[in-house]
Amino acid sequence: MSVLCLGEVWLELNAAMAPELTETFRAQTGGWGAGFCRQYAALGGQAALLAQLGADPFGRKLAAQLARDGVDCSLLCFTDAFPTPVVFTGADTALPYRAHTAGLALGPEQLEAAPFRGASAFCFSSAGLVDSPLRLAHLKALATARDAGALCCYLPRLAQAAPYWPQREALCQTALQFLDRADVLFLEESDLLLLFGSRELRTALFALFTGHVQLIFFYKKDRILAFTRSVMASAAKKDQSPALVFYRMEQMGIHVIDLPQLREHVLEQLLSNDANTTECQGLPY
Repeated sequence: MSVLCLGEVWLELNAAMAPELTETFRAQTGGWGAGFCRQYAALGGQAALLAQLGADPFGRKLAAQLARDGVDCSLLCFTDAFPTPVVFTGADTALPYRAHTAGLALGPEQLEAAPFRGASAFCFSSAGLVDSPLRLAHLKALATARDAGALCCYLPRLAQAAPYWPQREALCQTALQFLDRADVLFLEESDLLLLFGSRELRTALFALFTGHVQLIFFYKKDRILAFTRSVMASAAKKDQSPALVFYRMEQMGIHVIDLPQLREHVLEQLLSNDANTTECQGLPY
């Protein structure tokens, strides 16, 4: 079983200072989906990336690097109609050149149901939810994943997505529309601040546990909290990336139907701050 991630892949040109002040850039693979898949593959998991690249040297270079990093690239699409997106970064600045590029042009008609039937989970973030064919592809992917019985996981990462949206208000409104479509949420304090005007989870829990949502992971500055609708657990924050927590969920064989029944000791095992603890025992009820 594998995890499917839908999103963009772009060529990121990184500098040590603001892009307009430098003459030298370091090329690397950018995009949330690419990063999550690489982390998941590094843990030993199977991660497949659903994305579209330009049929150009940049697109081929990025696909080759992802394959070397252990990411399943069999679902990548290539198009001659649009170029691979490029993003310049440096000194906490991001200058994206992604309008009319291959990533956002990926449409719902390009998605097939077969990969979802073999997936344990479908994951997505907010950068790709901007008004485009890619947003429609997310809606189809969510419906297809749910029909296939795969876990649907949303990592809003609004602060990181904001530079890639024309308006922050539109980003937040769109994120609110997608929250209850997921079974599992991975939230940060900055997400709550942007969505609800407060970093306090207590003020948002009632609003968050709606629709399909059954499990929430909340990353604070020094702790990670996990909530179902009936129990909670917490652990000191160390190296528990969302990819690691989700990998542990797959190792334990946690499916959609299991989420309402998860007990505190299961959540504690998922949140263990020993980053080397990746082999979890079967789901104990």
